[in-house]
Amino acid sequence: MPRGFHLGKGTVIRFQGADRCKVFNNLCTQDLRKLADGQALETFVTDVKGRTFGHGIAMSIGQEAFLVSVPEQASKLVPHFDRYIIREDAMVTDVSDAYEYWLFQNRSSAAQAFSIDDSIVPHKGSAKSFILDGQQAVLMQAPWIGPESILALVPTGQNDEGIVERLGNEWIKSDMTHRTAWELARIQAFWPWYGIDMDDRHLPQELARDGQAISFNKGCYLGQETIARLDMLGKVQKKLVTVRFDSNLCPNPPMVLQSEGKEVGTVCSVASDSAAGHCLALAYVKRSHFASGTILSLGETTATVC
Repeated sequence: MPRGFHLGKGTVIRFQGADRCKVFNNLCTQDLRKLADGQALETFVTDVKGRTFGHGIAMSIGQEAFLVSVPEQASKLVPHFDRYIIREDAMVTDVSDAYEYWLFQNRSSAAQAFSIDDSIVPHKGSAKSFILDGQQAVLMQAPWIGPESILALVPTGQNDEGIVERLGNEWIKSDMTHRTAWELARIQAFWPWYGIDMDDRHLPQELARDGQAISFNKGCYLGQETIARLDMLGKVQKKLVTVRFDSNLCPNPPMVLQSEGKEVGTVCSVASDSAAGHCLALAYVKRSHFASGTILSLGETTATVC
């Protein structure tokens, strides 16, 4: 797999003002009340019913906070946040067009791409800004393709020749629609994609990322009652899991998973692992069948919950 991917534009929403973290916190599952400069935390954005209205990484750089997510989310998320600003000193702005994304396998790949010292590249749970040819760029730890992968927000119009030259033939121009050459790594890393693996019909706990993206100790926020009640009951009726197909001929999602002739799940994302001779997928599976090792079927193909 290449060391770097030039992805194009995603969603970048900026929060400004003295109450920026309060507003941000009021609509998210993560505790963002004291989001510190240089901190980066995965979070769900919730609606009044506690559903996943959005998902991404919250970060703080200087006197500004940001939500960084997949493309085409700002048109619904900015009005959603703005609606709940009453008297707070806060302003929410879509700045997606100001940046392009580069995604790197690990910290050393990012350092090589920008010819910077390793100390500038952030570790888990953090983000750092740096000056790139006179403009401010941002590096953040984002586990999109692995626990050490780094997402770079590079100012739009920035000359990429230096990055390309330093990476040599170890980079690829990709996109976030087809995720060329890195979709398998995303599935292996269990990073769900908003609009494919989840939308506002899903509850945050169904994504199986409680430890990474949900704080059960923070104060009130939109939809908290639903999430707290589900945590207290300790049960979700379906959950996102990784499924392995005993074939490298991947199905086209969405496809129905079955057990003994009954529908028990739905495939969302899938990618071929040709080296291993099988396909991996992210799929929602009913509670009765989402335990690791459970055997399911998709037509004539056997599927195993990982």
